[in-house]
Amino acid sequence: MSVAESHFRTTAPARSREATRQRLIEAAIQLFAHEGLHGATSARIARAAGVATGTFYLHFRDKQELFAAIVQSALAELRGRLRRAIDGAGSEPRAQVRARTAELVAFSEDNRSLIRVLFGRRQEAGELAEDVLDALIPGIEESLRARAAAGELSADLHPGVAAQAIAAMSSRVLAWWVEDPTRATRDQLIETLCRMHPVHR
Repeated sequence: MSVAESHFRTTAPARSREATRQRLIEAAIQLFAHEGLHGATSARIARAAGVATGTFYLHFRDKQELFAAIVQSALAELRGRLRRAIDGAGSEPRAQVRARTAELVAFSEDNRSLIRVLFGRRQEAGELAEDVLDALIPGIEESLRARAAAGELSADLHPGVAAQAIAAMSSRVLAWWVEDPTRATRDQLIETLCRMHPVHR
């Protein structure tokens, strides 16, 4: 057996397994969006993905573990997108806030179903939604502390309090907007969120 043949045989099952896992994830996102986290079942996710229910459990312990995997993957993507947006915005504080806000809105547009499940009215995600905010808040607070140290923010503004408020406000507004994007244009949404940020005051 050649090296190439050996490599193909060892990686083909892995590729097939990854393809099945991805189909489960995609099917779950659609079902969670239409039926909610509590309405979708592991069996229905498997059926929508075109696999047997038993195959689902070869990849995930239950639908909660699947949803957590979806969220963690999306969070990693969001962090990367925000980092690139800020890096490309230059050093001016307002430009950085606008770049971050615009990227957050773009991410929400690309992941409407996930945003609705995480932060929508049903509050189905529970602690997982809080975990997402907790993962994002330190970065916001660090940026605010740097701005405060540079004298770019009001001296009586508490970075920790402001970071909590920004995260809570943004998640709620974005969940509200993705439910019905006709409520405000994309530019109106970005402009309003930017103006409510401390660097604009």
